Amino acid sequence: MPTPHPSARPPMPSVGGIAPPSGISQGISPGIPLPPFAPAPRTIQTPPPKPTAAAQTIKVEIGEEVEQERRKASKRTALYAALTAFVGIAIGFAAGGAKERGDRGKMAVQGAGLLEKDVRAANEKMQELSQKLSSAAEQLSSKKFPTQLTTDLGAINIPFDATNLEGKQVGSLPGRVLRQVLAYTTSVQDLNKTKDSLKNLLVAAQAPVEKSWKEQAEPVANFSVVFRRDGDKTLAELVPNKAPFPFGKDWPAKYTVTRLERTQQGMKPTEKEAIRWTRGDLAGGDLQALPVDPQSVAAFTSEQIVFKLASAMRDIRQLLEGNKDNPATETDGLIKEGDNLANELHKISLAR
Repeated sequence: MPTPHPSARPPMPSVGGIAPPSGISQGISPGIPLPPFAPAPRTIQTPPPKPTAAAQTIKVEIGEEVEQERRKASKRTALYAALTAFVGIAIGFAAGGAKERGDRGKMAVQGAGLLEKDVRAANEKMQELSQKLSSAAEQLSSKKFPTQLTTDLGAINIPFDATNLEGKQVGSLPGRVLRQVLAYTTSVQDLNKTKDSLKNLLVAAQAPVEKSWKEQAEPVANFSVVFRRDGDKTLAELVPNKAPFPFGKDWPAKYTVTRLERTQQGMKPTEKEAIRWTRGDLAGGDLQALPVDPQSVAAFTSEQIVFKLASAMRDIRQLLEGNKDNPATETDGLIKEGDNLANELHKISLAR
C-alpha cells in the first residue's frame, strides 16, 4: 500500500497515559501498527460552558413573562368560569321562573274550575233565597206575618267569601275576570250581612205587628197625651198607656201612663197615674191625659214596621235579581253576575 502522507497520519496515542518509547514518535516510524492490545482511546466529556450573565438575564426575564402569562391565563380561566356560572344561573333562573309561571298558570286553570263550582253553588242558594223572599212579601201584603222566613234566613247562608279564593291563584286570572271575582265576593258578603239584619228585624217586629193587625178590627188606645206647664207655656207629651184599653168602648176615668222624667242618672221612665181630661184647665192640678186615636199613630208604630220589612225584602230581591223597573237604571242582579262569572271561569278551566 502506498505510504500516507505524514501530515495525514493520526497522532500516536498514549497507552495508559504512558508516552511511547523513545525513537517512536509521531512521524518517525511510519507503517508500524499499534499493538492489537492497545486500549481504545477515551472520549473526554467537556462540560458545557457556563451561561453568561446576559443569557441568565434572558432566561429569568423569559421565565417571568411565562409566569405572568400563566397568571393572566388563570385569571381569564376564572373569569370565563364565573361568566359561565353566571350565565348558567341566569338560564336556571329564567328556566325556573318560566317553570314557576307555568306552574302558577296550571294552578290558576285548576283554581278557575274550583271557583266555577263554588260560584254556581252560591247562585243556587241565592235563587232559593229570592223565592223565599217573594213568598214572604206576598204574606206580608196580606197581613200575615212571614214567620217561616225568620227560620229560613237563619238556615240559609250564601256559601261564598274570601276563603273561597285561597289557594286558587286568582292573581293569575285575566284582569277582567279577576275584577268580576272580587266584585262578586264583596257583593255576596254584603248580601249575607243584609240577610242577617232582615232576620233580626223580623224577630223584633213580629209581636207588635201581629198585635197591630189584631187590633185593627177592635182598635185599642195604646197612647195618650198629657199636659204640663213650662213657665207661661203649656206643653203636650205623647206617652204610652201602661194598660191599653178598647178605643170603641167606655174609657176609664183614671189610668196609668209612662212618662220620661229627668233624674240625676238622666231621663228615666216613670209610671204616673193620670185623670182622663173632660173639661177645665189641661195643665192645672193633677196630671190629665187624653187617649190618642190608634189610626193616627199607626204610621209611627206597626205600619212603619211593616213598611220597613217590605222595603228590606224588596231591596234584597233587587240585589239578587236586579232592577227591572226603569230601563235607564236597569241592573243585572247578583244572580246574573254570578252566572256570567261562572261561564268565564269555565272557559279558563278548559285550557288544560
